[in-house]
Amino acid sequence: MNRKFKPEIWRLPLYLLIAAGVLASLLVGMQRMALESTSKTTLLSLEWGQLKDTAARNGQTVEEALPQLLKDAAGKPLISGVVYKEPMLVDWQNGGYLQLATGAQLLNDVRQGGWEIVNVEEAPADGDEALVDNNHNYVLCYDEAQQQVVFDNLQSKTSAQNGVYTLTNVDDELLYVVSTTYPYTDLAALGIGFSAEEAALIKSQGLELAVQVRSWPSVTAESLDFVFGGLAALGVQAVGFNDNELPGVNQTNWPELSKHLAGILQRQNLPAMSIEFFKQTGLQSFLQQMQYDIVRMHPVSEAELPKLSDTRLQERFALAANERGMDVMLLRLRSGQTLADNVEYITAVRDAIQAKGVATNHMTVVPDMSIYKPVLALALLAVWAGGVLLLQSFGLRKSAWLLPCLALALLAALLVIGKGYLTQKLAALAAVVIFPYLGVAGAARPEGRSLPAAIGVLCRITLTSLLGAALVVGTLSERSYMSAINTFSGVKAGQLGALLLIMIYLLYQLAREHGGAGYLLVGTFRLLQKKVTIGLVLAAGAAAALLLYYMLRTGNTSVGVSDLERSFRAFLDKVLVVRPRTKEFMFAHPLMLVALYYGYRRRLWPLVLLGAIGQVSLVNTFEHLHTPLLVSLVRTANGLILGIVLGVVLIYLLKYPGGWLLRKVQEVARLAAEAEMKQDGGRA
Repeated sequence: MNRKFKPEIWRLPLYLLIAAGVLASLLVGMQRMALESTSKTTLLSLEWGQLKDTAARNGQTVEEALPQLLKDAAGKPLISGVVYKEPMLVDWQNGGYLQLATGAQLLNDVRQGGWEIVNVEEAPADGDEALVDNNHNYVLCYDEAQQQVVFDNLQSKTSAQNGVYTLTNVDDELLYVVSTTYPYTDLAALGIGFSAEEAALIKSQGLELAVQVRSWPSVTAESLDFVFGGLAALGVQAVGFNDNELPGVNQTNWPELSKHLAGILQRQNLPAMSIEFFKQTGLQSFLQQMQYDIVRMHPVSEAELPKLSDTRLQERFALAANERGMDVMLLRLRSGQTLADNVEYITAVRDAIQAKGVATNHMTVVPDMSIYKPVLALALLAVWAGGVLLLQSFGLRKSAWLLPCLALALLAALLVIGKGYLTQKLAALAAVVIFPYLGVAGAARPEGRSLPAAIGVLCRITLTSLLGAALVVGTLSERSYMSAINTFSGVKAGQLGALLLIMIYLLYQLAREHGGAGYLLVGTFRLLQKKVTIGLVLAAGAAAALLLYYMLRTGNTSVGVSDLERSFRAFLDKVLVVRPRTKEFMFAHPLMLVALYYGYRRRLWPLVLLGAIGQVSLVNTFEHLHTPLLVSLVRTANGLILGIVLGVVLIYLLKYPGGWLLRKVQEVARLAAEAEMKQDGGRA
């Protein structure tokens, strides 16, 4: 009696350590949910340049068109913000605000138009034409303020030689000229800043303003001050970047430049803006300088828009706002539509987002969270205790304590030398492997159970797996992960590791039940002696394909989704608000329930392994730190409930129609065997 009780006494401290780590992690989770609940809103916005183009197509100015796009037919607010991409000089030329010219073009205009220079103190010996150089390029402006803007941008952003002067003709018309040695193609693509008048118009309509700044070639601290220093004064509320690379990222002094730029934005209390699915070189290191003070934008690009139906677009924006917590939604208008059509189009997208419980009236920043060292320490001890229990399940004694102690010492050393981020990731990886394993290994047995007992055990397994999910929340719930700038990089390794351990445990149990490892060796030898049949090859190929498909569909990125599956997902989203993972409720949970009901004595142990996929999958749900925690909890609950329902249906199908069919097959086989025996007897 004492021998049986003594190990349980020694396990009590392990359970207490796990409970302490999980409790501390739950407190972090509660704090995170509270912060996420206050930011359950997003900024539904349009792109400023496209707004101007749409107004022009409908024969209106943007001042006339904008009020019509602010409210729906019922007078309710529609868009709440504008994303203003920094225009290029060529954009201003296309808008008729200025004209770009080569030296040859301007020289021809000077000769034919009777233009002369009016503000040069000392005229060149060769006359006015000497100021026009064929090797230079020119920007012809229609007012002096615009000329100054162009000149200041060229001076700040380039190393070219630049100059300004004014031309007049016989009609006393004035033309304000900027000369530059900057190449014509680069000149046309040069960012020209943001119009104060347009920013004021946006602000006057009650709209929030986010900007995207273009990069330039010669970045200095002074040019950063020039470009970013006055954005708050324009009413800007978030700052993003337009190009694949941040300004100055390829320069040797990028660390100093990124720190300087972060200081400029922080002094103006402006968050940075990241763009989903758009990898920008230098963004991660810059956001680290910003202490991850960011908003996240979900866009639809001009190239994507024609490929998306209105329904698909609504689903996409609703999911981005609800399940990925996007702070800014950039919707593109469809060209060729009237303003009334666009109002209807925007209304449908707005309604789809709001149907998920997300307001569309305000931009919020990613919640400011960081991991407390005491919580991380308790989580590490909980993972250590789980590791001891894991090794004990294989009958190990001293090494069951020694190996986790060595791992804990390694993690502590990483923490001491300033590699806390690596400690967090390794601890989270261990949690997602250990606790789904403990849940499945502690419940799998060869004997069957009653159906209510099997359902209860499946819930218990899920709760054990969720202990690992809670520790992931406790170790990684900080701004860098919640903004998806940093991601949990061990998703596939964690899932494969957990399944591999469960398979080893099941084989270990089978060996124990049949006299030791020799049973497995004999079974393996007999399997290798079997003839290779087409059926065996097909079965092995199907198993390999299933494993490959499962791994490809796991993680932060996965293989594509078919239209049929997408439609099914959309249906579940509409009915359940949060869609559960398909592999959990349609595959893994039902199979696990069957394995728990019948037990694995009837050669059903592969079902335990397949059912374990659901457990590692639901822990994986919580590894997506950018997803609001409440959404992950609802997704897990929906998957478990639907999985139990389908599992019960599957058990009854196996028990009654399946049992009847099996008896019929056995009866036919028996009759065939008896007939063969009679025939053999007759021959004898």
